[in-house]
Amino acid sequence: MLIIDGKIGFTGGAAFSDKWSGQAQDKDHWRDVHARLEGPIVASLQAAFQSHWVKTFGEALTGAGQFPALPAAGELKAQLVESHSFSAAAPIPMVQAVAFAAAEKRIWITNPYCTPSDDQVNLLVKAVQRNVDVRFVLPGPYNDQPMTQSAGRTAYGRLLEGGVKIFEYQPTMIHAKTIVVDGLFSMLGSSNIDPRSSEINEEIDVVVYDEGFGRQMEIAFEKDLAQSREYTLEEFKNRSWWERTTEWLMTPFRSQL
Repeated sequence: MLIIDGKIGFTGGAAFSDKWSGQAQDKDHWRDVHARLEGPIVASLQAAFQSHWVKTFGEALTGAGQFPALPAAGELKAQLVESHSFSAAAPIPMVQAVAFAAAEKRIWITNPYCTPSDDQVNLLVKAVQRNVDVRFVLPGPYNDQPMTQSAGRTAYGRLLEGGVKIFEYQPTMIHAKTIVVDGLFSMLGSSNIDPRSSEINEEIDVVVYDEGFGRQMEIAFEKDLAQSREYTLEEFKNRSWWERTTEWLMTPFRSQL
């Protein structure tokens, strides 16, 4: 996250590196989604920053200069959802689970490090059984964490057999972390579909419930989908012995990848 003067906030998948300096035009420039925020939600973003600052330095950032008055900006209603390391509750996967269970038409997910839990797989397969169109856009030939990809691929079979569609992005590494459900519910931020984001990492996501914004998210997903190749159940069943071996080796470490 990045907060400027307590008035403007940025959060999403992007980090400080040359990988994010382009437009996903080649393998050295990644595809990502990042949000610029204004209005009262920036105070929530800064409060999240402050909680980490206090843990690290033992001091609070206080005063009107740190938290200026923030009138409404725009018409969207949004909120932040945080997951904290090793906490009893896991808010982000809980919000995801409610969205998956409530979906009636579409669940479109883009994620770079996807190792879904059994519960998440079951929720998505049950959604397909309700005639919900469930699709993933995941990294393809360009992946900065191949071990995570191997660990996550162990769930591909159950997803594909359950009717979930998987597509692999071809031009470069895709680092976007987004979910859009029924064109109404959108979620974007730092979290992945993996145990680390649920139980170990400090994560923060923005949730928006708006049809117009949801349509923008779907348009972005469709553009990425057009540059992706479908990964089929037949391909999964015929994967090489090397892929099967790396999957087997990474299985014990799924919760850490």
